Amino acid sequence: MCAIAGVIGDSRAAELVRGMIEAQRHRGPDGEGVYAVDDREQSIALGHRRLAILDLSDAGRQPMTSDDGRWTMVLNGEIFNYVELRRQLGGIFRSETDTEVLLRACAQWGVEKAVARSIGMFAFALWDARERELTLVRDRVGEKPLVYFHHAQGFAFASELKALAPFHESRLDAHAMDAYLALGYIPAPLTIFRGCRKLEPGHLLRLKNGRVEMQRWWNPELAPKPPERTRAERIERLRSLLADAVHLRLRADVPVAIFLSGGVDSSVIAAECSRQGSQLQAFTADFGGGHADLPHSVRVAGHLGMPHEVLRIDANEAATGFHELLRHYDEPFADSSAIPSFALARALQGRYKVVLNGDGGDEAFGGYRHYEHIAAKQALKSAAAAVGLADGATNVYVESKTTFRQGDRAQLLNGSSTGNSLAWLLRRAGYRAPSGTALRQAMWSDRQLYLPNDLTYKTDIALAGNAVEGRAPFLDHRLLEWTQSLPEDDLVKGREKKVLLRAAYETDLPPEVLGRPKQGFGAPIEKWLDGPLRELACDVFPSPLLEREGQSKLRGQQLWTVVAFALWAREWRASW
Repeated sequence: MCAIAGVIGDSRAAELVRGMIEAQRHRGPDGEGVYAVDDREQSIALGHRRLAILDLSDAGRQPMTSDDGRWTMVLNGEIFNYVELRRQLGGIFRSETDTEVLLRACAQWGVEKAVARSIGMFAFALWDARERELTLVRDRVGEKPLVYFHHAQGFAFASELKALAPFHESRLDAHAMDAYLALGYIPAPLTIFRGCRKLEPGHLLRLKNGRVEMQRWWNPELAPKPPERTRAERIERLRSLLADAVHLRLRADVPVAIFLSGGVDSSVIAAECSRQGSQLQAFTADFGGGHADLPHSVRVAGHLGMPHEVLRIDANEAATGFHELLRHYDEPFADSSAIPSFALARALQGRYKVVLNGDGGDEAFGGYRHYEHIAAKQALKSAAAAVGLADGATNVYVESKTTFRQGDRAQLLNGSSTGNSLAWLLRRAGYRAPSGTALRQAMWSDRQLYLPNDLTYKTDIALAGNAVEGRAPFLDHRLLEWTQSLPEDDLVKGREKKVLLRAAYETDLPPEVLGRPKQGFGAPIEKWLDGPLRELACDVFPSPLLEREGQSKLRGQQLWTVVAFALWAREWRASW
């Protein structure tokens, strides 16, 4: 977990970049560095804030430049298979870092081949001083963020939008606002601020002579089909893939911990760690109220012989600490689980720099409750959309789950509305679901839309805000590619979900853990709006940036979506 930033084409590039990495200090408190060149042809500066995890010496500092001086890189994230790539590259290395390996790989093999061979979570910038070309690359599933601002006078990029404050002036983007009101988050390439964009997962951007070219370098739909024919073969393959994903993510020169919720996903990761001889310190959050997960996490830790600590977190204090959370979340975000996620990360701050989690298990193996009998559900939703009772012209699964329908969004945005941006997003190549069954299409949408824009954003910001790096073995791209073509009965069968995953680890975990239904990690938001968040909400609601009449009768998630936006907008002094 680090922070990167850069500016090209501005005579103040070095000064701007120093301010940009300072704005992201929380992501990397262990050091900073700036590479700057100012000449008549073009000014450029690259900056980096470091969270030291591999090679803690000064040899691991960034920006990092190749021996011949041609290539300079800043990297946020980890290349987990850097040891194997280093052997393939050969030669002498100055450090024990993955950054130097990736830098050498890009110089020796080219960027596309280097990232195709890399297993990891990453966002990086590579400057070619000879060709005067900048390349930005983002990982396959969007675990690491990367935003940029492009205008006639130059180009700037960073890990977080707050670092682009000198450029965007906090003016709202109407397309992004429409998407936020629909989904509660803002999908790439949109951002909440005009002129700023997110680099989409699995994409790279090249900038040369002021011109930008975009390329999609990862296409999950083109992955080969699983060759395993029998259930036994598929179980063996699953365990092999997950074992290697965990093995690679245990690599660190600092201690590694694990978040153990007591659910299936984190319990499977814990079991795999234990099987490999890694008795990690396990942490479970207790927000009070007798959450059903707590006794199961205690049972799993005891069963595996893992040291286990319950982090007691006051739920009302987590809610009233919402102001701090708003300073870290650069965009309005209506997923209430951000509040307990941030509180959990804060409780771990200063104790561990690296923590494993079970993110991605539901998307990989079909774990969500709404996947049950989804064909019948989607048929009803399609019929409702056909007679105008629901949206659904582009993707009935996504549009039927929106917080606000398109007409209500247009009313709230009033004169600022620019049309249905959700429909535009869903027609884009990265979000357009391929043909297939209702379950296949739903899981595709969740993997391509929800996972990289809600789940990974929430996790990254919560952990980065507290100088912690999260690692999610289920997000290993090899596992995601393999599971997308599994027989549906291995995923969801009636009311059973994650069928193959549960079968694969039935001898490693207690049956009462593997057999329990999914428990969410959300916050009791309606209770909080009537309690610890009531005063905050009353201060900003109704939002003056939205049409007043459309806010008058809001309840539940709709109310929280508008309140979360209003609180965020006040914190960031946003305007139209």
